[in-house]
Amino acid sequence: MKLDINISIPDLWGNKKFQKNEWGNINYLVGPNATGKTRFVEQLKQQCQNQNIKVRYLSSERLAGLERQRYEYFGYSALESGLNMGQFAVLKNFGTNYGLSADAFVTLKEKLDIKIKIEATLSQLFGRRIRLVEEGGFLKPRIQKIDVGNEYGPEYGLKESECHGLKELLTLLTFLYNDDYNCLIIDEPELHLHPQFQTFFLQELRKIAGNPLNSPEKKIFFIVTHSPYYVDIRTLEDLKHCVVFQPDKPPSFIDQIDSEDERRIKRLLPRLNTHHKQFFFASRPIFVEGYSDQQVFSLIQEKRGKPLGALVACIIDVTGKEELDLFFKICKKLNIDAKFVADLDVLTKGKLRQSVSEDDRCRAYLQTEGIGRDLMQVIGDAERAISACGSELEPKLADTSESNLQNFRDALCKASELDKKRYVYLLGLRYLREQIKSLISSNTKEGSFLEGRLQKIIEAFKRSGVHVLSNGELEHYLPEYKDDKYTISDAAKVRTFEQERDFILESNLTEGEIHARYGELINILDEATCPKEIDMDLYLTHAIREWIFKVQSAYNRGEVKNMDSLKINATIDWQSHSRIFDLVEFSLDQDGFICRIRLRPLLDPKEREVKFNNLVSAANYQLEKN
Repeated sequence: MKLDINISIPDLWGNKKFQKNEWGNINYLVGPNATGKTRFVEQLKQQCQNQNIKVRYLSSERLAGLERQRYEYFGYSALESGLNMGQFAVLKNFGTNYGLSADAFVTLKEKLDIKIKIEATLSQLFGRRIRLVEEGGFLKPRIQKIDVGNEYGPEYGLKESECHGLKELLTLLTFLYNDDYNCLIIDEPELHLHPQFQTFFLQELRKIAGNPLNSPEKKIFFIVTHSPYYVDIRTLEDLKHCVVFQPDKPPSFIDQIDSEDERRIKRLLPRLNTHHKQFFFASRPIFVEGYSDQQVFSLIQEKRGKPLGALVACIIDVTGKEELDLFFKICKKLNIDAKFVADLDVLTKGKLRQSVSEDDRCRAYLQTEGIGRDLMQVIGDAERAISACGSELEPKLADTSESNLQNFRDALCKASELDKKRYVYLLGLRYLREQIKSLISSNTKEGSFLEGRLQKIIEAFKRSGVHVLSNGELEHYLPEYKDDKYTISDAAKVRTFEQERDFILESNLTEGEIHARYGELINILDEATCPKEIDMDLYLTHAIREWIFKVQSAYNRGEVKNMDSLKINATIDWQSHSRIFDLVEFSLDQDGFICRIRLRPLLDPKEREVKFNNLVSAANYQLEKN
């Protein structure tokens, strides 16, 4: 549908603007909190109206006035006695101007067809009957439950006694069926609705979605959502009308997709589940190969106290490098700062190599290093070096008596495909570097060239957001894995994952012990996730400084002599500070006093102890790190 939308939000996007002229029947506006979605749709509403579109906007606060209880402290609800039948026009104007939904019941009163549609839906799907009661000039929606055998239960007020979910669904469906509007903008339609209700509403919405300029009975929809259940991307057209918001920049959308990518993405879309769809809402999605990688990475970061969710980051497992490449392309087109963690064989096979090679960040790095701009050419040079070294190496491995070299030789012999053979060689170079170097004396220069190129190739991938597990696969980083380095069976993968997962969940490791066990993996994870710690020390130090000063002042006035007198001293305010720390000691000596406190575990899980006396400078006190 042709609709010229041009939006600017200077305090969020600076001088940049959002422009989009073609829209779908259903348009998804997605992204993290505080990225401007609500402010965007306020302008969207006005611009649609300026183009003769009959818009109804439903805000995320649309149930205002329909709350179950009246909280006098926060103000009086004009709907307490029901809907004033003499002010229906006022109620409609309020709803239209502020995105409220109470006037849905006016629509049910005035439009019999919609009322019948709603009654049929409520009774047959949700076991409810609605009745609009007129009392003293007020319209009061009332509900009855329909029990087994079509027996009606006692009637009750919708406002006072019905759940928020049914209120939401009832009003949303009313606006959906109302022909006064041919465009609905709904901010967070998932509010109060469990996943099945969300799915039902989306199914109803799809029945009516269409171009109202061609078919007057159809509506165009703009859905602002944080729910993966609403982002129902079925076709490439659906994907093109998904507008993704990110902090500090205008939202992005996919405009063009080349024919080859269209074919591949079309095959991916049916496999998109609610877990995959998290990337639409994350500032930094991290895609990994398989569920075991996702579980282990997430558990390690959680055990270390790295809050990925607070960073609007998430780790998403996909099936193999084909899907890694597709998500790489999609995220790049949507301007999402995605990261990827791939096994070492990403260097020897798959289309992700080509996608990274075409990435400007990769090209800029290669040019800076003076080795051209084409990563595929650099990889080709490395592959030729592998072939040269392998040609000399393989005959010499035939007669080796060293068991580790024999295992390496056997893995090379079993690798029937060239890319697999190259991968095995890279693993050998990783774990048998010195032994291999001693066997390729005629290709020493090629061997050194290969090692240098591999470092630059891996760095080029990283510059494009792809972090390579240079040890091989996840299992190569896990202490529980003790089998063949070159060929990891599916059974070994499952066994290792279960053992490692149980170990992480059941153990009480310190930060140092976690690093000792997973150090190399943690380095990769931290580069990919850019984690932040919630550091309480700055705030604790400030509070402790103030309290030290209060204790010293009270001591200098002769008001405290022991723990009991300290705790009852009004100026020291022990009652408030006892929530931060426990008092371990307060005693006098010939030089003054000694005080020891122990931080409480809510603010300091390590429960550090602080010691000070009357001579300590309160203003310069610094809480020591353990």
